[in-house]
Amino acid sequence: MDIFGLGERGKELWDALNTGEVPRDSLVLEAARTADRLNELDNIIQGKGVLELMQFRLDFPEGDGEPFTVEVKFQNVLSEARQQQTAFATLIEKISRYGLTATATKGAPAAPLPTGVTALDKMRARVAAQSG
Repeated sequence: MDIFGLGERGKELWDALNTGEVPRDSLVLEAARTADRLNELDNIIQGKGVLELMQFRLDFPEGDGEPFTVEVKFQNVLSEARQQQTAFATLIEKISRYGLTATATKGAPAAPLPTGVTALDKMRARVAAQSG
C-alpha cells in the first residue's frame, strides 16, 4: 500500500494518470480507489473475498411460550459492483475530458487525445504492451 492506501490496481492507475495537477489528480485518486473497490467486489462475487454477506438479528420473546423471530439480511454485492462500475466510468470520462493522456509528463501539459480515443484506451494499450 502507498500513502493513499491504494491497492495494486489503484496504484497502477494512479501512476499511469496522475500529473501533479490538483483538480485532475483528485479525480484520478478517486478513480484509483474505485478501481480497488471493484477488485474487492469482484473477488467477493467470485467467492474469493471476505465480506459479511449475511446479517442475523434475533428477537427473543418477553414471555414464556412465545415464538422468537430470526431476521436474516443479505448484502447486495452485485448492485454495489454495478454502482462502482458506473462511478469508475464517470470518473475516467471526466479525467479524459481534461485532454491529458496517461503518457503526460508530470506537471507538463499533455497533447490532446486523438478523436475517439480516451485516456482509458491509452492505459489499456499500455498495460497490454507491458504484459504481452
